[in-house]
Amino acid sequence: MSREKQKMEFRYYDIPKGDYVLAKLGKGWEQEYGLGMGRMLHFHNYLEIGFCYHGSGELIIEDRSYRYSDKMFTIIPENIPHTTISDSGNICKWEFLFINIKDFIQNEIKCDEISAEEMLRIFNKRGTLKSVKNHPALAKLILKIIQECREQPLYYRESLKGYIHSFIIEVLRLDEEREKAKRSSKINTYIRDAIGYVGDHYREDIKIADLAEVCGLSESHFRRIFEESMNMKPLDYVNMIRIDRACALIQRGDMTMEDICYHIGYTTPSTFNRNFKRLTGKTPVEWKKTEVTLEGGLANFRITAEKGWEGKEV
Repeated sequence: MSREKQKMEFRYYDIPKGDYVLAKLGKGWEQEYGLGMGRMLHFHNYLEIGFCYHGSGELIIEDRSYRYSDKMFTIIPENIPHTTISDSGNICKWEFLFINIKDFIQNEIKCDEISAEEMLRIFNKRGTLKSVKNHPALAKLILKIIQECREQPLYYRESLKGYIHSFIIEVLRLDEEREKAKRSSKINTYIRDAIGYVGDHYREDIKIADLAEVCGLSESHFRRIFEESMNMKPLDYVNMIRIDRACALIQRGDMTMEDICYHIGYTTPSTFNRNFKRLTGKTPVEWKKTEVTLEGGLANFRITAEKGWEGKEV
């Protein structure tokens, strides 16, 4: 017998023509969420923004579970399954905005830097839960939109367009920051691979092509990200590691300078002496006499389809 499919509801709303926002506000939204619904998920036909003023519970977005509490907010794209479940006996105050983000972007935003399609792709990536503390700019804009919808002062529809526009820009900026962090993390992975290779093979004749191959990059791309991250050229790093090892061997005192030279990967004593003095300010012999060390070693480097719900009567 086939397994019964889990129930899910499509809760749709109608936004009047000419408007972009439908606000669900007031005391009717102060309740124990999820009561009698089990853990059934639902989705909407518009972007949903929810703002939690007080209360606590569980927020489920697709297959992810979060804990929510006071002064947190959600941004959930259309067609993304989710549900809110208050802690048992906990009355939570939420207010909600449903925004026709697709029409707004296509009709109201003209931007040469990013296409409407790319904006929508970013907004439709995934749902999220954020705190006012960590994202004050976004929270402020959401509360301004709620205020305009609640009070409906003169020209509030035009005001709403401005706030929604700013909200969209803030989300795009946040996405750009995440993408930069991802790129940085990937770059750091490349650098770690190169550093690990140097640590294992510094006694060999290391070439830039070898390091680039380890990282799966072209030589030019590898050089660029290495220098951006380490503030030095790759071969300068190789020399730094070799001289650092040389200092440790000199301190041990059981090898000649010539033996140390070949042991750490140099092919001639002159090359060894030149690189040693460039990094320490002294020749190997002078360094041994004064017992100076490369303090800190690598520690000095930073390796880097039902109608939508309405509020309950109270």
